[in-house]
Amino acid sequence: MQAKEIKIGKRNATFQHLVVIKINRYKRNTFNEMFVEGVRNINLAIKHGWKVKNWIYEDFNMLSSWAKEKITKVKTESNYSLSKELITELSGKTDVSELMAIMEIKAQKVEPSKNPFIVVFDRPSKKGNLGTILRSADAFGCDGVVVTGHGVDIYDPEVIVSSMGSYFATTIQKMETNEEITTWLAKLKTDYPELQIVATTEKGEDNIRAVDFKKPTILLVGNEAQGLSQFYLSLADKQVKIPMQGEASSFNVACATSIFMYEIYAQRH
Repeated sequence: MQAKEIKIGKRNATFQHLVVIKINRYKRNTFNEMFVEGVRNINLAIKHGWKVKNWIYEDFNMLSSWAKEKITKVKTESNYSLSKELITELSGKTDVSELMAIMEIKAQKVEPSKNPFIVVFDRPSKKGNLGTILRSADAFGCDGVVVTGHGVDIYDPEVIVSSMGSYFATTIQKMETNEEITTWLAKLKTDYPELQIVATTEKGEDNIRAVDFKKPTILLVGNEAQGLSQFYLSLADKQVKIPMQGEASSFNVACATSIFMYEIYAQRH
């Protein structure tokens, strides 16, 4: 049965709530809600068990059969029918999405596989880079991505959009403190004696092609501007670089991480 539809034609408290969930990281965490739009994102979110609290659209009768099916079949608490002006404002896109959603944030924990391959991204500062890394993690069989320190919000809509749906197919976990990371890595070292912690850095002593990535691997990736901190470099068993030629001095962090992930995938397959 379709949930109750609430029509909104003014910038009332409910509309303001939708806006702050989209733009404000602290409100997202306070209400445990996130804003999602885009066909692929919505399809994969539902496929991977994320709870939709509210559907947002303009006029149900004007929607595509795909959107009507989602609204009809996916149980929600209530749905919002916004005026054309308000839905355009909320989307912020020239080509306004016909269907948007408020979803409940799902707590996630990266579970290592039999042969772990996990990426740790310290203090990401650009939403698009985090989204791209999640997309590559999905494509190359990564167990999950751990995000540490104070960086972009992992529930930001721009992170989700830039992942092209892979956000919902990839486990992403937040770890706040160095102590939490140290304890987690120590347990992994105990559980997987051959585990190697690999720091990605342009000043690395080892070449990416010379490293045996068939072994259990934690891949450390640093902040876009500052790279890996001394704390993370001290944790690493190896500091590894990608050999380059030409005038380029370094790769974008998303590009470099994707290259490392592909090398790991290639060696294991």
